Amino acid sequence: MLYIDTSVLLVYTLTQAVEQDRYRYTERFVAQIIDGSLSAATSFYALHEVYVFALDNAPDFAQGAAFGKAALEKIFSLPLQILPFVPRVDRTRHARRFTLLRDASDVPHAIAAYVYGCDAIVAYDDHFKAISHLISYKKPEDYF
Repeated sequence: MLYIDTSVLLVYTLTQAVEQDRYRYTERFVAQIIDGSLSAATSFYALHEVYVFALDNAPDFAQGAAFGKAALEKIFSLPLQILPFVPRVDRTRHARRFTLLRDASDVPHAIAAYVYGCDAIVAYDDHFKAISHLISYKKPEDYF
């Protein structure tokens, strides 16, 4: 099972117009999830970040909420497992493994992927290379 990071979900749902090259790769990658060739998951961390991104990049709250809801609906239509928040005790116990991540906001994703047994983190954040000795880092285009 692959862990789909926020950076991929954003390209698939909200930023395809400005990230057209990445969108082409992401769309092909997601097609493999839809047809069952790949098994994937994301987490409530990623879903929350997608929604907040929509709010932060819209002209007002109402439009942001509408864009965020549409993005979440698109994600929920995919055959993804939705991983829950990792319990605080487990987050604390595993956090030391991921101190090489430069961006602290990536740590919950890495812990969720690790705790729930994902084979790789699929992202456009190169930060995840720093922990590739614990869990593989891939980009959508690595799957074709």
